[in-house]
Amino acid sequence: MFEGLKKRLSNFMDSVVSKEKAEIKEAQEPAHNEDKPTAVSVPTHAHQVSADHATHTQKEEPEPPVPAVTTARAEEHRHRTNETAKAGVGAAAKIKGIIFGSVKLKENDIEPFMEALKLGLLESDVNYEVAEKLSENIKRDMLSRSISSKDLNSAVKSIIRNSIKGVLSKQKSTDILKMIKSKKESKETPFKMLFLGPNGAGKTTTIAKMAHMLMENGFTCVISASDTFRAAAIEQTSFHADKLGVKAIKGAYGADPASIAFDAIAHAKAHGIDAVLIDSAGRQETNKNLLEELKKISRIAKPDMKIFIGESISGNSLLDQVKVLNDAVKIDGIILTKLDCDAKGGNTLSLLSELDIPVLFFGIGERYNDIIPYDPDFIIENILPMN
Repeated sequence: MFEGLKKRLSNFMDSVVSKEKAEIKEAQEPAHNEDKPTAVSVPTHAHQVSADHATHTQKEEPEPPVPAVTTARAEEHRHRTNETAKAGVGAAAKIKGIIFGSVKLKENDIEPFMEALKLGLLESDVNYEVAEKLSENIKRDMLSRSISSKDLNSAVKSIIRNSIKGVLSKQKSTDILKMIKSKKESKETPFKMLFLGPNGAGKTTTIAKMAHMLMENGFTCVISASDTFRAAAIEQTSFHADKLGVKAIKGAYGADPASIAFDAIAHAKAHGIDAVLIDSAGRQETNKNLLEELKKISRIAKPDMKIFIGESISGNSLLDQVKVLNDAVKIDGIILTKLDCDAKGGNTLSLLSELDIPVLFFGIGERYNDIIPYDPDFIIENILPMN
């Protein structure tokens, strides 16, 4: 899971670290040669006498003009000397970093890699604005601190991890189990959850997983088979309900989904059931008729939570889907499915950066217990493990 992000970030980190290690190695080489004696040509006494005699015996003549080519060579030599001095200063800084255990990255040390990082993020389903923001954060953090020269890998990795965690940790905490318990204690049950999202995202299976989770935590529930747009959806809901030992309230194919949700809520109230899980027809954000139907279900059922179910492998289209449905009925939470299907992982960063809607759970398989609460550390460890 998160294979795209894992690969791109690892490549970026390796590139920066390799370049820095190579520059440190180059900086060390002149330092080893500094103590070597420099050969100096000293004239002998005989030559000196001969030279003095020639000076006295020859007539003084005016010095010839310096040829232009000699002047050009002098300028070239002076330029090379200045460049060598600058390189020496850079080398000295690197050597100082080695001695004191840290180095300070310069902008030109990492600039060649930043565009590659941004492109890698885009290829991993991070949208453009988030990719640009994340790249800038990583760049700023790298330039603002001294990095351990003894363990460059861990230092650079920590900077990247902290930048990503800053995005992943911004969402508000939402504990559904605690919310259901609170409503049960105040005798205001049932707690109503409306599930929505596109076809094929695993919505009905996720509802079954949620029912299993509630039962594992001591709550009772009923499922409303309100996806009457497809006969197969009603059958699938009934299959999961029977397997779990949960009541499914259903109607005929094409029946009014809002009325089925209403009946499920009435059944829960009459039998003291803690929660109602309401399915709905899978819909694309462009289907206006189905959006209106979703609004009707929401008006009648008055759900405590409206939860979007989306595929983690759906790319940047996921963000657009959530935005449109959020405008229609105001989404309270997101469950991302199919993380076990080699998800690139970038759309999770996009959702959390662009929207003020919490990711509640991840679906990681087909079994009923293959659902885990959202955890930033889980994502970080899968993208860029510390060990």
